[in-house]
Amino acid sequence: MGSPAAGKDQYLLVFGATMALRERAVVAALRVFDGPVVTIARSVDARAAKFFDHVLIGDFSDPEASLRAVLDFEKETGMTPAGVVPFFDPGLMPGRLIADHYGLPFLSHRAIEDSGINKNRMKDRLLAAGVATPRYVRADDLDGVRAAVAELGLPCVIKPSAFGGSLGVRLITEESEIAEAYATVRGIIDSNAATFTVKNRGIQVEEFCTLTEEVSVEVLTHGDRPRVLAVTDKSHGPKPYFAEVGHRVPSVHSARTDVLDLAVRACEAIGLDRGVAHVEIRLEGDRAPQVMEVGARTAGDGILDLAERALGFSPYELHVRSYLDRLDGAAPPPHRPRGLAAIAVLKAPPGRIAEIRPAREVDAAVCAYEVFAAPGSVSSAQQANYLHREGYVECYWPGAAAESVPRNAHLDIAAGLGAQIFGMEEADGER
Repeated sequence: MGSPAAGKDQYLLVFGATMALRERAVVAALRVFDGPVVTIARSVDARAAKFFDHVLIGDFSDPEASLRAVLDFEKETGMTPAGVVPFFDPGLMPGRLIADHYGLPFLSHRAIEDSGINKNRMKDRLLAAGVATPRYVRADDLDGVRAAVAELGLPCVIKPSAFGGSLGVRLITEESEIAEAYATVRGIIDSNAATFTVKNRGIQVEEFCTLTEEVSVEVLTHGDRPRVLAVTDKSHGPKPYFAEVGHRVPSVHSARTDVLDLAVRACEAIGLDRGVAHVEIRLEGDRAPQVMEVGARTAGDGILDLAERALGFSPYELHVRSYLDRLDGAAPPPHRPRGLAAIAVLKAPPGRIAEIRPAREVDAAVCAYEVFAAPGSVSSAQQANYLHREGYVECYWPGAAAESVPRNAHLDIAAGLGAQIFGMEEADGER
């Protein structure tokens, strides 16, 4: 059911719904809001722009540029936003400025600045609240990284204080790796900060969390008491990187009350009180879990699509309703899972891709797959972050419990598809 009719001169402004694997945010916006849905893009050829009623041209990650685009659109058409909804980190500060200008509901400045867009402030807030999370040391240069490693000990993790998608996150196990790891992280920061208008160019060195499993917890933070919506099992590629290569909903840990309570406490510590938050937690056996990150926005990588398929409701819709102050009891009761949904990264062998071939055999669990790469693309030997992917595959096992499907089934399906799809150029010695 849609929302009450919007004013004829009002629209819903969304940030981040054009990103790959977040497209169903647009579907949710159209279901909830009875009026035009608008986004901001840097150019008219933006991905998925055709799904919006209007695309405002501007820098979606720069607050002043985004507000300017909205004000120019108001001068041109007389239309103003009825709500502003962020679906990714770069839209948080621009969305806040626009919401302030028009007096619309939004997260507080403090909650945004203390979330995953500034991992130092996030850690400080969690530690001050007694929420279990690895210690960290801020480092501004190579000498600072060396001092942080000496303080925390090896192994440890180096990462940008901003950014997501595993950009720049790397394990350091030997002192001889420090200089190269620092140079890599600094290069990633410098090359990506301008892309996303990120002013925070700091580096964080974090003690290594030895817990071997990871989940993400999607939490509806509207009102006084956050509420858990879904728990996702996460899979990572090989060290020294922490790239996410697959997700499953529901998690085999969905009933662990210590994990659910920790996610809620983390959101409360950050001060989140609107929308769906994304909390990443490490765990292992009966050891105490630890929070790795708290994102003041919806999950990426199609995780909310998996939740909708497996649990029967749309977290995206709840997120939009929260930012419009129109939840009206719409938060769903606990849902019995209808099956197991999963997504996995498609990865080509290292080298240059010669051709993209149709798959000859597709597992019955496959719902859909998409290839991002094209002939001539170069596949990296390892997936260091979200940029090192050639595509993805979505799977669904109707009626299946999480424990009844092998933990790596979606990863195995992805590996089999990749072997069929990607034709690689022969190395010189093989010709």
